[in-house]
Amino acid sequence: MTTLTPDADKVIPTGRIERVDGDYVLAFDLQLDYPRSFIWSLLTEREKVAKWLGILLDDWAVGHAYELDMDGGSASGTVLQFNPPLSLQITWEDELGDESLIEWRVLESAGGTLLQFRARTESTDFLTEGSAGWQTILEGLEAVAAGRNPDNSTDRWTPLRDAYSREYSLSPSMGSLRQESGHPAVHFDRLLDADRDTVWSALTEPEQFARWLAPGELQLQAGGAMRLDFPNYSLDGDVSYVLNGQALEYSWSSPEVQESSVHWMLSSAGSKTLLQLNHVVRSPAKLDLLLAKWHDRLDALAVLLARGEVHPSAHRLDALTRFYRRAVGTGAPEDQRS
Repeated sequence: MTTLTPDADKVIPTGRIERVDGDYVLAFDLQLDYPRSFIWSLLTEREKVAKWLGILLDDWAVGHAYELDMDGGSASGTVLQFNPPLSLQITWEDELGDESLIEWRVLESAGGTLLQFRARTESTDFLTEGSAGWQTILEGLEAVAAGRNPDNSTDRWTPLRDAYSREYSLSPSMGSLRQESGHPAVHFDRLLDADRDTVWSALTEPEQFARWLAPGELQLQAGGAMRLDFPNYSLDGDVSYVLNGQALEYSWSSPEVQESSVHWMLSSAGSKTLLQLNHVVRSPAKLDLLLAKWHDRLDALAVLLARGEVHPSAHRLDALTRFYRRAVGTGAPEDQRS
């Protein structure tokens, strides 16, 4: 199902992201050379569902809640339709509280089966991640249908996420851990719906960054001082690099990490701006919490740029922290520790 380009290390999305009545719909259409009844059994029989999706704690039943244990993650919701052997429709709530509507339709086609998958959501949050995730999950279903185990030996998810982002001009949501000169670095790419000058102002003007990051001051020159006043502490740092409208770097010391630096880079992407954040850590750090807090604040920046009101949520931050703790642990991997 994953399509390789001639470069052999890139992938092409096989799903489509469409706008329908103001919502986003992720659509896959899989032609499978197996009987309809067999494909239906893969969707509905718990021992078969466990091979490609997750451990279903009870049978699907209309109007009943369900829970899925998915390799350390989880999902839950309610079964809305169960029409053998045609359709299964469920609500889907992940561990961050993001909701979508999922539907599988199983149709006879060309001597085999056409499996249609649709996921509908109101928000772009995790849309590129979810698209890549569902593509790899459906690849797993195809493998199980063919009598094979799903191939989890290579990371197809990351290039797929980036491919969906490029194909549909949507921003990734998740942060990741990288290496910078032997030190772990928290990294985010966000595609923001604003021009570069507007984003630069939001990063550098105190009256702007007070609304999404924290109140404070910033002297926009090399050697200048910066200060951020968070609810429980103040952060002081020094500006080490400025390239007006494009790049900014300053030192950072907080309860999550004592010795570190934050590097922002902006580049135009049509009418949008690609923001890249690298937070390089040079002392022991709670990287799960650092990822969660930056994720939360970058979400707030996007809200501000959309001229919305930022409303901090402790519940959302707690959910993000649990999410990143499961994804990366509380610190850097052993080969990334300073």
